[in-house]
Amino acid sequence: MSNSSKEKPESKGFPEPEFRQKKRRISIVWLVPLVALAIGGWLVYKAFSEKGPVITISFATAEGLEAGKTKIKYKDVELGQVVSIELDDQLSQVILKAELVKKAEKFLSQNTRFWVVRARVAAGGVSGLGTLFSGAFIGLDPGSPGPPATHFKGLEIPPVVTT
Repeated sequence: MSNSSKEKPESKGFPEPEFRQKKRRISIVWLVPLVALAIGGWLVYKAFSEKGPVITISFATAEGLEAGKTKIKYKDVELGQVVSIELDDQLSQVILKAELVKKAEKFLSQNTRFWVVRARVAAGGVSGLGTLFSGAFIGLDPGSPGPPATHFKGLEIPPVVTT
């Protein structure tokens, strides 16, 4: 009797159970970080692909100019903005660092001229009255085509003739 109780009872007519392991699938919860990573990568790519050139312009004074506010314009179209204003090592000039839009890159050459547009009263007449309300901005004249450049010397007096 003890012998028969230790043996496996035979199940007659019942199939032997099969054990299946579950296939491991990626949880849907992981979809959220993957989508966030894809969007972040796209934003980084877009920021770098649309970034324009960074230039430096030196002037004798920074009168009327403010970092983060002063615009760079050509024919009243905004092409960039002054990012920082610093003094040079000899304390004789101010160095403006400006970021331009991507499309302005083709206008930058050794012949490009920059000057500060502000209200001026002279014997020859009055100019820049529009800056009384909007503030000073930096004017750009692309000039004739030439070798590309990123460092410029700003004009103290606006040019009489522009291209």
